[in-house]
Amino acid sequence: MSVVETPKTAGQHVFSMAPLGVWMRLIADNGGVPPRYWGKLAKVLAISALMTPLRVAERLRYGPSRMARVPIDEAPLYVHGFGRSGTTHLHNLLAQDPGFGIVSTFQAIAAPMFLTARGRLERLVANGMPATRPMDNMAVSVELPQEEEIALANTSYLSFVHHLSFPNRAREYQEKFATMRLTSSEIARWERAYLDVLRKATLASGGRRLVLKSPTNLGRTAELLRLFPDAKFIHIVRNPYVVYRSMTNLYRHVLPVCQLDDADPEEVVASMLDSYAAMMRQYMRDRESIPKGHLAEVRFEDLERAPMAELERLYDELALPGWERARQPMADYLGTLSGYRKNAYRIDPETIDIVDRNWGFAVKAWGYEPPKQRPAKTRGEETNP
Repeated sequence: MSVVETPKTAGQHVFSMAPLGVWMRLIADNGGVPPRYWGKLAKVLAISALMTPLRVAERLRYGPSRMARVPIDEAPLYVHGFGRSGTTHLHNLLAQDPGFGIVSTFQAIAAPMFLTARGRLERLVANGMPATRPMDNMAVSVELPQEEEIALANTSYLSFVHHLSFPNRAREYQEKFATMRLTSSEIARWERAYLDVLRKATLASGGRRLVLKSPTNLGRTAELLRLFPDAKFIHIVRNPYVVYRSMTNLYRHVLPVCQLDDADPEEVVASMLDSYAAMMRQYMRDRESIPKGHLAEVRFEDLERAPMAELERLYDELALPGWERARQPMADYLGTLSGYRKNAYRIDPETIDIVDRNWGFAVKAWGYEPPKQRPAKTRGEETNP
């Protein structure tokens, strides 16, 4: 898996709008940035500096005292699942329900100032975005739902996804901010930063219940329950052999844009394997503490095969209101995906061996096996790596 930047993959860093103080903390914590990345870092810091007046304006208008008074009347609905397990697809579907609020892509990217900078900045961000995600060709737009973890990373250093900038510390970021091995003071800081993201999203959504999705949440179910005892969860799982191939493909596309230090490709894969194991094991322990009727589980393959039936089942199991209201918008959204073709991966013996050694417990727990391979491609067919 190459992590070397090329002109094709170079682009704007997803955390460029984070405050300069956040970037100074990240750089200091990681012992600086190697000289070959100074040009990229300079662009990041320049964008951050340019956004300072907007951040100041937001803080003056929506400061901590005001945001603390924004009520989160209904506990969120969380889409749980490791990255590349179908969480985005399920999140996009649930977001069609007009009864839910979301953290949009614009809100996540421009988290420190989106309430006061809607309009012109939103159009600038939209114009600079690709039409699809590079790793899987899913549609991208500023209005679509996004991970609240991206917003958290754009407002604080307390986020697992900062490992995309500093991949050599991926295991440390995972331990601290995905499985929440933090001190009491760090927990308090994380909680304030996280609730600020959710309160802003609640305000922007007119007080509607939030439907949220961040793969990092899989390892911190207990912390989310502590904040929201009435939270509900949908856990989506996908064949681990496919998840492994899809995750390596993701890092191949995303790291060159984000990384600010050199990373051994084998170490990147090893840390990803560790993260899946750690977060999935943590979830398996924590799900026992989720109140009855507050957890539903679904296979990506079943959601793909019979989406409306699975969605209706999930609404029923979680006693979510509004299925009749949500049914048609969800069906309409599915209609827009008729031409979409997801990546196809060949699961070779090496992949099977890696997954069995590292994630065998999950393969067994969820009842999977290596997917049957289609016949070798003929001329004109394409199989994504």
